Amino acid sequence: MAENSIITKFRREQLAKVTSGQIASIDKIAYIALGDGGVNESGEPIAPDVEQEALTHEVCRYAVQKPVAFPVETTAQFVIVIPEDEQAKTKFSEMGLVDTEGNFVAIKTMYVKQKDDDVEFSFTFDMEF
Repeated sequence: MAENSIITKFRREQLAKVTSGQIASIDKIAYIALGDGGVNESGEPIAPDVEQEALTHEVCRYAVQKPVAFPVETTAQFVIVIPEDEQAKTKFSEMGLVDTEGNFVAIKTMYVKQKDDDVEFSFTFDMEF
């Protein structure tokens, strides 16, 4: 499988600018968007493109939980929880980190995960630097 998780070009440009002092700050991660367009006809994850500005087919978006975890110093971990009474039978295969201004900063594709109607579902997205 090709690389299935990327930091978008938009966010890389922001990181370069904030590191060089051209801008003072970058927007925080606020949401994880979930979609069903991350696999090909055979069910294999499609590699996301750094130029992407959205998911292939966004289904829903949830606010990330606080606080953000750091499993290692160079990885920020973001978590959302879908309540058991929401998104029943939805088949997720892509997700993206979205900042407070609505910009996609990272995208990940994955094998299909279907949500049952009687369970709480959580997603964790590790953004590695």
